[in-house]
Amino acid sequence: MNAKRSTRVLLILIIGLFISGMCGCKHYVGVEWVVDYSAVGKWSPPLRDDCAQGFYTAICAYPDWEGKFDRGNANAWEEHFKRASMGGTDANWIDDVDIAYFAGHGAGAGSIAGPTGVGRGGGFTFGVDAHDDWVLAAIPGNREPRWGDKDLEWIVLDVCSALAFKSDGDDVLYTLCVRWANSDVMHGLHYILGFRTLAHDDGDRGRFFAEYLTGVRDGTKYTVREAWRKATEDTEGYTVQGAYLRASSPGCDTYDDHIYGCGSVSDDPDPTSQCYCYSSWPCN
Repeated sequence: MNAKRSTRVLLILIIGLFISGMCGCKHYVGVEWVVDYSAVGKWSPPLRDDCAQGFYTAICAYPDWEGKFDRGNANAWEEHFKRASMGGTDANWIDDVDIAYFAGHGAGAGSIAGPTGVGRGGGFTFGVDAHDDWVLAAIPGNREPRWGDKDLEWIVLDVCSALAFKSDGDDVLYTLCVRWANSDVMHGLHYILGFRTLAHDDGDRGRFFAEYLTGVRDGTKYTVREAWRKATEDTEGYTVQGAYLRASSPGCDTYDDHIYGCGSVSDDPDPTSQCYCYSSWPCN
């Protein structure tokens, strides 16, 4: 009897530990931001840190979410977002979290080093010409991001015009599909969230987005796409258009994605068979 009782107690302990481990599964958030662009000759937007860190703090306050990195200015590096085959370290940074937020400038021309060469909508810009160059490009021949082949599900590019159409201006040099909607960039990634147009330097947008995701803002836990739309509508006017690009494939549907712990989350899209869905909207 003692042996049987000991075995029973051991089984209960093992089951308890398993359930505890399942319930305590951690998900991770990482943010990078740039306020000081003086080294590359761009205007320094003063609220980019508030925007990204507001998102970080609000997500970390939610159960089972934990912050992995919060890096800004000279510590925000292009290589953190860049694929290993091109010299990047994204597997240790941006692809090592479930959701990421970058707040800074888009990749338009205009710096002491000359034009970026990628055109408006071609990527986004860092504040230092170190740890690679100072712009992450998403164009043919220099397609540096490859996101989602590890952990990353959703990324916010809180910059101007990352999701612009080629028809939106002469300085948008490549189509949206060429830049972002391809399996070379979205390689397991569910969403890229950002702006079709220029956007303003708002310090509250990241926090609002997180609060809509987690239900803190009005009691509803919104899907990722709904939460981003509401956050942009709360912080921008009618001249600005928010946007998202979503990947999906047979057997998975990212349309109703919530963040982990707040509702359903789709399996990763299959890069070999995925399709892409785009939406943009006036923010007021």
